[in-house]
Amino acid sequence: MSLINGIIYNKFDLNSPFLCNVDECKGACCFIEGEFGAPLKPEEVEEITKALPFVLQKIPSKSRQIINDEGAIVQHKSVFFTNVVNQRECVFAFFENGKARCSFEQAYFEGKINFRKPISCQLFPIREYKLALTELVYVQIPECKTAITNGKLQNSPLYRTLKDALIRRFGEQWYNKLVATIEDTNSNNNVQNKLGEGI
Repeated sequence: MSLINGIIYNKFDLNSPFLCNVDECKGACCFIEGEFGAPLKPEEVEEITKALPFVLQKIPSKSRQIINDEGAIVQHKSVFFTNVVNQRECVFAFFENGKARCSFEQAYFEGKINFRKPISCQLFPIREYKLALTELVYVQIPECKTAITNGKLQNSPLYRTLKDALIRRFGEQWYNKLVATIEDTNSNNNVQNKLGEGI
C-alpha cells in the first residue's frame, strides 16, 4: 500500500488495465443489484436536489414514481445513497439503445447543470472507504470483465482511465504525484526485467 497526502491506495491496483466498453457491458455499473445505489457525499445531496428538475424528464416513468413515493435519496447508517428501482438500477439512469446512461451527465454535457454526477460513480470501479485515513479500493465485479480486456487492448491503466475523476476528487497536484509514483515503479520494474533477461 502507498500513501499520498492522507490517501491510501494500492499502486498495482491503480495500474491495472481498465477501460469501459459500454457497447459490451451496456452500462452495467448503473444497474448493479443491491439495496442502495451510488454512495453520496453530504454536499452532493444538495447538488442532486437542485438538479432534479433538469433530470426528471430524462428518466423512465417508473423511476419518477419511485422518487415521488420514496424520494431520490435514501440514508442508511448516516450514509446517503441514490435510490434504486426494484433493488437494481439507479433511479437516475435511463436507457438509450439498450445502454444505461446517467441523466445527470446528460444534463451536464447539455449545459443545463453544473453537477456532472456523483463522484462515486465517476470513480468507479474505485471506491473510497474512510476510517482514520481515506483508502481507495479497486472493486472488481464480473460485469466489468470487458473493461479489463479493453484496457489491455488499449494499453489503458486504471489511473489513466480515471484521470478526470481522480483530479476532480483529489486535485491535480495529488494526481500528478500519483502518476509519478506509479510510473517510477513501472520504470524500475522494466529495468529489472531487462536485467533479468540479460542474465
